[in-house]
Amino acid sequence: MGKITVLPDTLCNQIAAGEVVERPAAVVKELMENSIDALARRITLDVAQGGRKEIRVVDDGVGMHPDDALLALERHATSKIRTLEDLQAIHSLGFRGEALPSIAAVSRFELTTREAGAVSGTCIHVEGGVIRDVREAGCATGTMITVRDLFFNMPARRKFLRSIDTEMSYISDHFLRLAMANHGIHFQLVHQERTLYDFPQTPGEEQRAGQVLGLETGKKLIPFSVENGPIHMRGFTGQPDLQRSNSQSLFIFVNGRPVWDRTINRAVLSAYESLIPQGKFPAVILFLDLPPGLVDVNVHPTKREVRFKNPGDIIENVRSAVRKSLGESRPLFAPSPIHRSLSEPPIFPHDRDPLIREPQVSFDRPFRGQPSSAGQSSRFRADAFADVEPPRAFSLEPDAPPQQTADGEIPFSQLPVIGQLANCYILLEAGDGLIIIDQHAAHERIIFNSLSLPSPREGAQRLIRSTILDLLPLEAARLRHLLSLLKEVGIEIESFGGDSFVIHSIPAALGDIPPDELVRDLLASAIEGEEAPQWNILNRLAKTAACHKAVRAGQRLKPEEIRALLQDLDRTRFAATCPHGRPVWFKLSHGDIAKFFHRT
Repeated sequence: MGKITVLPDTLCNQIAAGEVVERPAAVVKELMENSIDALARRITLDVAQGGRKEIRVVDDGVGMHPDDALLALERHATSKIRTLEDLQAIHSLGFRGEALPSIAAVSRFELTTREAGAVSGTCIHVEGGVIRDVREAGCATGTMITVRDLFFNMPARRKFLRSIDTEMSYISDHFLRLAMANHGIHFQLVHQERTLYDFPQTPGEEQRAGQVLGLETGKKLIPFSVENGPIHMRGFTGQPDLQRSNSQSLFIFVNGRPVWDRTINRAVLSAYESLIPQGKFPAVILFLDLPPGLVDVNVHPTKREVRFKNPGDIIENVRSAVRKSLGESRPLFAPSPIHRSLSEPPIFPHDRDPLIREPQVSFDRPFRGQPSSAGQSSRFRADAFADVEPPRAFSLEPDAPPQQTADGEIPFSQLPVIGQLANCYILLEAGDGLIIIDQHAAHERIIFNSLSLPSPREGAQRLIRSTILDLLPLEAARLRHLLSLLKEVGIEIESFGGDSFVIHSIPAALGDIPPDELVRDLLASAIEGEEAPQWNILNRLAKTAACHKAVRAGQRLKPEEIRALLQDLDRTRFAATCPHGRPVWFKLSHGDIAKFFHRT
């Protein structure tokens, strides 16, 4: 007898289930996508024990004829495609025809469905991939699928499931992403008979974003829409102070499909590179629409990854759209990037902490309390500091009466300067509190913006002794692609044979940085597949130069230097953070100060 045998259908389905059904969240994703494809206007997800015990998805979509319901449980049975041409122009979320039979193969599965106009519906029971019962049933138009005891017949797979809370977090993530992409559908998520999310239909994506992320977060989202040839992008970018510790707030959709694509993620993060700290992530909702022929959605069993025909174009378009949105919508004098109660000690980030032994504060006037009024018990009383007479050092009163911006705020340069704290921080008196500015971070942001657009203006500096650079093959290939671009920004490099190169010059502003470290850093920041990563290189150079040129923490500033710094800061975009993403300033409100002194 030969060694080759044909596997039984049940085993084939279980193998397929191993690719499609990783955990309960994968079941949720497949079933909800089927409901969306079925034109549902209301989808309810009911889960027990994090999906271990039961997952039920109910929709009011078109439903199925009894024959179609039975056929849907066969492998590769689908209503989405018919020919190869259909596969290359997919607009639906599902199309493989593997989900239902794969799920039914590893669970106790029940499908109840009815078409509009039909007298009765159909109910099908499946256990471990074997159909146990088919009968008529009374039910509403649409489809209800119940999945019980997932992996009951695969104990090895079941024991690898995580805790209820962990599995539920994965389910919630898939639920929220599908809800974000379909604002015209009413979504409900119920766990253990408790409603976790209830998102009614909304007229637009902005309202749905507020439902999913919360109203406070929604207020900090900046809408954008960009069209470049066949590529259309729209969505919302979070202000730089809206930072998260993980990437779960990146909502990326390609032709309406939620995806996790490293190429797009890196393009989005590079747009925020000089605005948020390394290790932090922004909140971004991006809808990328392009012709189906430019994207392949058939590269992963669960359809969570895609492949682009021209990834370099996608990278540059996404980064430019996000950066343009941030640049055009950032207010001149925005709310404080950090709001922290005085019950927590403030943190003042800067590049080099000076050795401070006796902090000194210079004042130009006594602290002026605000008169209290009804309903504002946290305000200071007018006589709270009547007897305090701090020493005067210098006066920085504005030359003209303060002029408010369009949003009613007063620019930094028109606020009274109290003084300089520890030669590190500039203290300003605002109408509703105390503003503290990190002088190094502020000057660093000012210089960075002046250097990065359109390119660093420093000339090239010829090295006294050329530097030899030995690279790995992949690094060498990337560097060869960038040689002409690097030369334009003052970095002259030529091949030295094999994967070795010789560095002849670097920008003068970076003369004190080891040339080999500079080039390796630039190579690390270049994105694979990007045709012209010029913005990344110029951004990296400008960031390094700005850090070296900026005034230092611990440097005493003259009154006119403080005023000039504040005026420059008023004219600077993204003034809330330095190029490394750390806060430039924050405000202590009168209410916070009063609370600290128990004057509430």
